[in-house]
Amino acid sequence: MGSRRITRSDKKVDVKPTISESLKTTLYRFAEICDEPVKDVAERLCNTGAVSEIIVEEIRKWFRRDYRWKNTITLGYPERPKLRITVHADKGKVTIKFKRRDYDQLSVLAFALDITPTTTAAVLIRVTLGNRKFMQWYLSTYLLHLDQLKIRQIYRLLKL
Repeated sequence: MGSRRITRSDKKVDVKPTISESLKTTLYRFAEICDEPVKDVAERLCNTGAVSEIIVEEIRKWFRRDYRWKNTITLGYPERPKLRITVHADKGKVTIKFKRRDYDQLSVLAFALDITPTTTAAVLIRVTLGNRKFMQWYLSTYLLHLDQLKIRQIYRLLKL
């Protein structure tokens, strides 16, 4: 009889969202300026974006089901049109590994949006990198170690 392997309790969940080549280039360039691996930057953007008031405020217009986070409930409406992401011919995948609890939070947001967790990750990357207010918060929270030159590069890259 073969013995069954035990799954690690801290095993990460692989998510590979498909994003446009231009967004992928922006993400990679952003990670490069921050001097961090792309997978870490993408993971943090998704994790912080999923629970950011700024980002939830921006995407809640697509909620088809209620979204609950901490003590806030955002109502969803099933009659809303389903969020469709159209990625044209030039597209690429990004691999992100989420801790189980972060993946579960992503799944809760995906459920509210009525799309897959993978598509939700793509939405979060797009929305976080494009939101000025969120990026200013992100820079002041996670990127305090960067010099002015790099901060200016980020502002130019993201057109903030």
